[in-house]
Amino acid sequence: MKHRSALHKDANRAVLALVALTAIYGLTAVMARYFSDATSIFEQWYIRFFWAAVIMSLVFRHHLRFQRLKTVSRYELWLAILRGFIALVLGAGLYAWSAQHAKLGIVTVMQVVPTTALLGMWLLGERLNRLKTTCIVLSFIGAVVIISPGADDWSKLGWGAVASLFSGGLFSLSFVLRKKQTGELNNYELAFITTLVGMIGNYILSIAFNHRLLPSLSHFSLGLHWLFVGAGLLSVGMSLLASYGFEHIKATVASVILDLEIVFGVVFGYLFYREALSFRDWMGAVLVLLAAVMMSYLDGRDSKKLNTVSS
Repeated sequence: MKHRSALHKDANRAVLALVALTAIYGLTAVMARYFSDATSIFEQWYIRFFWAAVIMSLVFRHHLRFQRLKTVSRYELWLAILRGFIALVLGAGLYAWSAQHAKLGIVTVMQVVPTTALLGMWLLGERLNRLKTTCIVLSFIGAVVIISPGADDWSKLGWGAVASLFSGGLFSLSFVLRKKQTGELNNYELAFITTLVGMIGNYILSIAFNHRLLPSLSHFSLGLHWLFVGAGLLSVGMSLLASYGFEHIKATVASVILDLEIVFGVVFGYLFYREALSFRDWMGAVLVLLAAVMMSYLDGRDSKKLNTVSS
């Protein structure tokens, strides 16, 4: 069993891992714009996951114990497969559908509903005090301030909004279920399995919706090929950071940190597309950042108190 100080360090690293994860999420939205002219949404995902699987198998080959898959328990293996299917196939598919059937502002609002915290309380028995609840509410308000859907958007709530809400819930469920993994498979193996499931699932969806086995190569350039490789590398980081982060941190804490994706999205939008940052954007970003810092501090303080009592 790890020493309590080591566990505290793991928790701190997990917070940093999730912050880095949200930065990748924000950058992913930017890269999707470059891919949209040449490929469909599902084609983007399975090509990225293909390169991610290739990179993992080469760079982390010493951490991937393929023979281990023959002896690992069915529970551990099928839970990893289920998590990949829930998030990278169902979640991604519903998100893609919702983006086509609802206003972007409403789609994004539904994504920041604190389903991760709610599932953490329901499935893992995590508890919230008033201060932590305040952090979750503050983070959600900050995200909504940045997104700021108009009255016209709210008047057109429909199945697209419902699909986006379910999509966010499915991603959250996959994250929370990471806590249920037994430890028989390491983070590299879990990330590799979920990536393979995402690649196969999105390839099947691509065939079903696009009616072609492979994307048209007429729009592919050498630069786009390398951009897909870079996106695959980011997907590697995304899978590993999520697996490590949710192994060592509470879902209720992670729920607030994940809202930083909205902040990074605004920043990257300015850096790459020179999208103007309004006063509303700054105010929302400050609220989300304040909530994330407060939640991390409160969780660290509670952990220290628990360690003091236990010792």
